[in-house]
Amino acid sequence: MQLLGQSVGAQTGYLYWVNRSRQQFVLETTYKMLPNVMFKDRIAFNKFFLNQYKDIHEPLKIQVDRDIDRSELHHYFDAVPVKHLYLIPFQNNGQTIALSVLETKKNIHSKEMERAISSYINAHINVLNTYLELTDLYDDQNKWIDYENSLNQISVNQDDVEILNTMAEEMQKLLPGGGVSVGLRGMETWVTVLRSENAPTSPETGLMVEEKSMAYDALQKGKPLFSIHFNQNPKRVSSSERSTEGATLAIPVLISDRRLAVVLAYDKNPLTFKESVKHQLKNLVRVASCTIQAKPDNKIFQKDLFTTEYGSFVPEIWKSLLQKQVQRIQFKEETAWFGLIGIDNLSELRSRLRLEDLKKLQRLLVKALNPSRLGYNGLIGFNSDYVFSYLLFGATEQHHQEWLSANMNDLKNKLDFGDGRKLEVFMKAGSVQLDSEQTNINEIVTDAKQALSMAMKNRDATIVNM
Repeated sequence: MQLLGQSVGAQTGYLYWVNRSRQQFVLETTYKMLPNVMFKDRIAFNKFFLNQYKDIHEPLKIQVDRDIDRSELHHYFDAVPVKHLYLIPFQNNGQTIALSVLETKKNIHSKEMERAISSYINAHINVLNTYLELTDLYDDQNKWIDYENSLNQISVNQDDVEILNTMAEEMQKLLPGGGVSVGLRGMETWVTVLRSENAPTSPETGLMVEEKSMAYDALQKGKPLFSIHFNQNPKRVSSSERSTEGATLAIPVLISDRRLAVVLAYDKNPLTFKESVKHQLKNLVRVASCTIQAKPDNKIFQKDLFTTEYGSFVPEIWKSLLQKQVQRIQFKEETAWFGLIGIDNLSELRSRLRLEDLKKLQRLLVKALNPSRLGYNGLIGFNSDYVFSYLLFGATEQHHQEWLSANMNDLKNKLDFGDGRKLEVFMKAGSVQLDSEQTNINEIVTDAKQALSMAMKNRDATIVNM
């Protein structure tokens, strides 16, 4: 500013930053050759003459008493000796972020000022670029520190479900416009089960993994896959997804060459997936899988970690999902039901079937109750022997009732054992619709148990909703 003012013979010069968030002009530097000048540091937009020029894109010359009144030049007292003002905007990303003003007594031809103003603007650009480079380096350094902190959040002291939840939440921090979904095998299929708390509503929870989807291909190939979505393709999980945009990184979780899970990290902005971010996402999954493998009780991986012998999801899974769903409903418009399903004619079946047949019966019931069999999103969990928990997502009350009724009618019309035998199984259900007023999952489970008990005691009722 000093060099520019002297080179063009200006009497006064100053630079104000345009702080749009606070609606203020903020003084940065000044130059003056006159004794009767005093500048204010912070001035509200509507109290300063520069307000009408804060969006200019090119240097502008204005004249006192023609374009502005001399009374608007509040930085002078006693008299306003200058007659000409030269306004020089400074832009970043297409927006004027600062205004420099040169004030002179005599008119200076534009050609005489062009070289000086051009040098002045270039100097500002160089300063800005240097600042941005330093800021980027500082931010990059902080990102790796944050990444190390994220890795430290995954601990062998957590149970397997906590490890996956922690992994998803730490991955979410790298995806400002997206989220994380985790697909697990259960009910004899792969479905999306866990997701980060702030993940978008699509892909939905309880969505069955279909062939030719990214999740399916990652599981088949056993390696991470990255894709940008064009015209809603490829699908992340299923053709019934409500929206598929941006880009997705699908990462299989492998332990001893066994597919334990598939993790979908997605963001609506494909540029989010820089190579460094992809590395961090894949490494968080790798650390989570290694942590699960390192747990003493997970030395033998011949059994599923997240499902029972019947194919239903273990209580830790559905309770974690129920807790997260209750939290999500507080700020997202999602519909979900939690319920328990029991066998009404259990005594009769126990008297007719051997223990091996009773176990097979439970496996067949879990497969039959799988919501995806009838085109719904949800999952079946283990509550106790012959009592199944369920979570049904994204349906109306009518669909919820239709799903339960269809299942009960199918089972009542005889369950095929596959060896020529068919059994009539009479089911009853008690359910609770989740809403924003419910925050205690223990109370929700208790209400569902009470509703199921009422259905069992009432000969005419098959479904009771609390």
